Amino acid sequence: MKSFTGLEGGVVATGSTCGVVSGGAIGLALSHYDEITEKGIPAQAGLLALVGEYVKWFEENYGTSFCRERSGVDFYTIMGQLRYFMPGDKVSKCLWHIRGATRYLYAFREKELPMMEVQSDQKQDKPIHCAQRVLKGIKKQTGVGDDLLEQLSFVFDGGIGLQGGACGALVGAILGVNLLIGMNVRDMKYSEILKAFAVGHKNLLTNKPVEKPEPFNVGKEIVNRFKEEAGAIECQTITGQKFSDWSDFQDFISSSDKCSGLMGFAKDQASIAVEKWA
Repeated sequence: MKSFTGLEGGVVATGSTCGVVSGGAIGLALSHYDEITEKGIPAQAGLLALVGEYVKWFEENYGTSFCRERSGVDFYTIMGQLRYFMPGDKVSKCLWHIRGATRYLYAFREKELPMMEVQSDQKQDKPIHCAQRVLKGIKKQTGVGDDLLEQLSFVFDGGIGLQGGACGALVGAILGVNLLIGMNVRDMKYSEILKAFAVGHKNLLTNKPVEKPEPFNVGKEIVNRFKEEAGAIECQTITGQKFSDWSDFQDFISSSDKCSGLMGFAKDQASIAVEKWA
């Protein structure tokens, strides 16, 4: 829960993959935790396919999985933030989409997890997963990490369920930083949550150096540096690829020097932030 603070608004409010989509992806993983733990890669590949189905369902029902396209606002401007909250139609639409997604996921958790066959050369002990590699790297360098989050983070492969959205390496960096500075809303009063929400969105509007760690002022620096390095924050734009399944993704990622470099870059940027504010 704490780690996901920075995915609101499409990864630190940049408008990429909606937090309802990324949150739902990890929710599906948690629902099928026993199966993917016991049955390994075939079950993981099957879950990745289910996550892809969820993303497609969201897009078919709500038009897009990208926050910037759904909301039509720029959270990095005063007018954009005001328009999101007033007169209330846009924030109400988000609440409606959260309701619909929650109902879908609640029913979907009962769906049988398919066991997906993968190519023989992909039946490896340690397949490459972008967010997972970044999270493991952060933990190795800083000591800050979470084993369960690492294990389930393969759902972010290929832009979440292989659908080309927010880059898994960037998502891993934001998740890792928020393990340290994110909000644990279950342990916060409602007034504290509202205050943190207001402070975070205010921090999106300033370019002042970070003096106090907060998910949005720290996260936006990481996002900006990543975008400068990669040229974009969405997987499909960065790679120029749309992946069909687990094996297709593994074939690509195992030979992509660009993606390997971006995973290292994301790990380094997140680790610098964690070490600075720990």
